[in-house]
Amino acid sequence: MPGLVFGLAAYGYGTVSALAVLYLRSLDAGGATIVLSMFALAFLITRFAGSPLVDRVGGVGIATCSLTVESTGLLLAGLIRTESAVLTGAVLAGAGLALMYPATVAITLGRTGPLRPGAAVGAVTSCWDLGIMVAGPLGGVLAVGVGYRAAFVLAAVLGVGAAVVAGSVLRRPVRAGAELVPEK
Repeated sequence: MPGLVFGLAAYGYGTVSALAVLYLRSLDAGGATIVLSMFALAFLITRFAGSPLVDRVGGVGIATCSLTVESTGLLLAGLIRTESAVLTGAVLAGAGLALMYPATVAITLGRTGPLRPGAAVGAVTSCWDLGIMVAGPLGGVLAVGVGYRAAFVLAAVLGVGAAVVAGSVLRRPVRAGAELVPEK
């Protein structure tokens, strides 16, 4: 389940990285030259400042909040067809994605315990790759067929779905040995 959440978050990343520049160029907007830099800067600042929160708040809480921020950015970019909306959406998406890796790794390690943590984290990380792999081509098909807005809205919907999974399913206690351990 943490891998599913991480893969759906990655879909948003793949959408921004594959389509944001093209979307802005379709609007004849100058922001096409800086959108990915703004996304990356928001990601890096949030990762640097926010990583300690995962240890204090817990992976589930951070993942749910992060996915909400990411989805808000993607939805903003998808629903409001302006340069400022797409740029702001990219910044929010970058900030939202920044803590997903530490959050899902914390969740994964909490669920697997000492049993094969490397394999568990590797599987979750592979889901990130799958999310990105699917986002580019599927987003491209949507952009050509329906428009860029639909691609960003779909990414937002998938992010909301991931937030629901993180906030409900991943909070359920997991069996660790003979006792139930509630997820943070």
